[in-house]
Amino acid sequence: MIRHLFLLVALAPQIVFAQADPAIRNTPVDSPLTAQPGHVTINTTPRIDALLKDYSERDHAQQGYRVQIFLGDRSTAEATKRSFLLKNPEIPAYLSWLAPNFRLRVGDLRTRLEAERLLRDLKVAYPGSYIVPDEIEMPRMEAE
Repeated sequence: MIRHLFLLVALAPQIVFAQADPAIRNTPVDSPLTAQPGHVTINTTPRIDALLKDYSERDHAQQGYRVQIFLGDRSTAEATKRSFLLKNPEIPAYLSWLAPNFRLRVGDLRTRLEAERLLRDLKVAYPGSYIVPDEIEMPRMEAE
């Protein structure tokens, strides 16, 4: 019994290889496959185009991270937001109210690692800042 099992295991690669396509079997291993130029045409109905347009115009929140840089009164929160956006115009800032305070959170970060990098950069200017899980907005694709 053991001898038959050993024989089956030893011959299995040859059996599978023998059933493979002969063209593939005779192709040298080191020969590169070259890409063939082609053209793809996608035909859709106007209803599908309308659905895709409608979907892209809606907000789709995703779980991610932001860095909270301020928690306090409204006037200070607004001033902090203005000064932050002047220094960092490429990073979005979100002001929200959680009674009795306003909180300022920045960034739309998909991973904790991205959030850690932003926190490291902001710790000098905002020493009390920290990472919070939040619903983030996905970046919008520009129409071509």
